[in-house]
Amino acid sequence: MDQLESFVRRAEQGSFSSAARLSEEAQSAVSTHVANLEADLGIALFDRAGRNPVLTEAGARLLPEAKLILDRREAPDRCRQQFRGPCREAPGGGD
Repeated sequence: MDQLESFVRRAEQGSFSSAARLSEEAQSAVSTHVANLEADLGIALFDRAGRNPVLTEAGARLLPEAKLILDRREAPDRCRQQFRGPCREAPGGGD
């Protein structure tokens, strides 16, 4: 998940250094996460020819999917928080 988080942050922030500041990680860590994701997928997600890397077509197609995966990862916690009421003893407990 670190790889996807770094990819999404980099795509949204516009630079590896901005993504690193946001995630409170070293820039090299964010770069490594993205490079490892690219290696795992076997495709380039950013065109690094210029000063600021830009998303490739593959990166642009992956971005909404990566956001969806990360959002769904957090869904169980959101659901639990939404339905959590006052603390009460679980059925069958306490005796």
